[in-house]
Amino acid sequence: MGLGLVLVLVVATALSSTVGGTQKADTETDWNGALAAAYAGIEDYSSRVENDPSYVRYGNTASEFSSESPTLTMPTGSNANAAFNVTASAPWATVPGSDGKAKFRYEIDTSMYPATGVIRIRSTGLVGSQTRSVIADLRQDGFSDFVYFTDYETQDPLVTSGNDPYCENYWWNRPPQKTSGVPGYSGGSPTCGDIQFAGSDVIKGKVHTNDRLLLCSATFKGAVTTASTTNPLYGTASGCSSPNFQAGVPQRVGAITMPATNAQMKKETRNDLPSEVPDPGCLYTGPTVIQLNSNGTMTVWSPFTRKTQVAASSSGATTPAKCGTPGTSTGQLGSTGGATIPVLNLNLLYVQNIPSSTSDPNYPTSSLGTGTFTYNKFHCTGTGSDQAWYIGSTNSSSSATQRFPMANEVMPSSSTSSTPAYGCRNGDLYISGTLHGRMTTAAENFVYLTGDLSYADTQEDMLGVVGNNAIWVWNPMNSSDNALLGTNRTIYASLLSVAHTIQVQNYRSGSPRGTLKIVGSMAQKFRGPVGTGSAYGVATGYAKDYNYDERLTYSAPPKYLTPTSTTYGTTQIAGVPSAFDADGAPR
Repeated sequence: MGLGLVLVLVVATALSSTVGGTQKADTETDWNGALAAAYAGIEDYSSRVENDPSYVRYGNTASEFSSESPTLTMPTGSNANAAFNVTASAPWATVPGSDGKAKFRYEIDTSMYPATGVIRIRSTGLVGSQTRSVIADLRQDGFSDFVYFTDYETQDPLVTSGNDPYCENYWWNRPPQKTSGVPGYSGGSPTCGDIQFAGSDVIKGKVHTNDRLLLCSATFKGAVTTASTTNPLYGTASGCSSPNFQAGVPQRVGAITMPATNAQMKKETRNDLPSEVPDPGCLYTGPTVIQLNSNGTMTVWSPFTRKTQVAASSSGATTPAKCGTPGTSTGQLGSTGGATIPVLNLNLLYVQNIPSSTSDPNYPTSSLGTGTFTYNKFHCTGTGSDQAWYIGSTNSSSSATQRFPMANEVMPSSSTSSTPAYGCRNGDLYISGTLHGRMTTAAENFVYLTGDLSYADTQEDMLGVVGNNAIWVWNPMNSSDNALLGTNRTIYASLLSVAHTIQVQNYRSGSPRGTLKIVGSMAQKFRGPVGTGSAYGVATGYAKDYNYDERLTYSAPPKYLTPTSTTYGTTQIAGVPSAFDADGAPR
């Protein structure tokens, strides 16, 4: 009997161990499965917001995690999503292909989305009785991912060939490959200049072009990608040695498409769209000069500005104090000293052309005519390609506090009657100085970088500069081809020319100008030259020193423009204590 009891005890113990081991294995399987389900939740949300960029407005403000995002709303109807539920007994979203065994919920924090383009998500997975949570930062992939980006590697046809549309083609579809038989060109093809990276160029960061690169001994320290269909993927200029690819040879990837204009950025100055634009920026009209000050302020000269925030109805336009006060009195936007105001931290300003509609709230209060004119303290002193202007208290340019062209400057050769360099009615932005804060600036026409752009705090400050047309590195020359500014330029910013180019003004003139150092990112439709030279160095203009701002891998300037096809990348992810119990109750 004693032996029988021992045998029974042994069998019972063995059965208990087997059952316990099975339970432990099941628990571990569910524990790991819950983490996988949490990751599936992140993928689900990413997919939704990529397919519908406006999906970022959805979330559940009943979640403590979303408390800093009060404008979130729950999707309804066909958009209803169980993943946003945050209460006990409410359903969870099911992981596809899991037979209903794996589920997830997610909570959204968009408080920093307008400023940085980052959405924070806390996703919780459920399998069996196990729940696990992770927090991830999702950031829009965009133009600020690259220290250098182009759609076309040819020079802007607006500059080289009278805006000839034939030049708006990739290398394999344009001259010099097609040198004859081009419709409309009996004497051959139009001039579409391919620009090369020279031997003195050092590019520190990722590079992408939708076209084919032309290289001459340059050094690339980051990854290089291209949508080129050629083999090899890049060309080496005549008489040049091979480039130095320190992060591996170029790789072929898909094209990244640019929007047609930056007009959508103007929407960010609307005051009548609280759900889409909860914190409107500022709208300025006509030629506008901005001097950034290291104490967190900026001085703005914008003589034509009447209303700085607009609405669908002209009667809804307003002039909030944060944008500066329109008018010509001391301290106002149209005065000779401009208006000094705090920078638009985590926000955007947009400079528009002078409107032609008399019903527009920013239409001038008096007729400008068709020739030269004076409008309060703004004086237009030329016509056609020779348009020039200054802001001054008298009809003499000697009183000018701001003037373009500057004294003794010869009008740049790029100026034409249809695209004047310094148009009196254009939405041009002239900017320089030291930024303390995070802000994006945009212009309907040109942007001029009139001096160095720097940060008061290189760890916290961030500037976006977006021109619908060209961004010019201002480089004025006199009649003897002597530069009127000092050598070397430093620019801290994310630069984007949507429809044209980023280019040094008068890049072919004079003697070498030193080095153009850019810290940030550059994106442009057409390649813009900054100088001329060979494998042996620079002959005119600047040598390139392009450096990627590594902070742009997880952040972006506020309200910055993104590609037409938006994807989101996970920049940071970490496991955190589970946010919910298995019954759905918040912890």
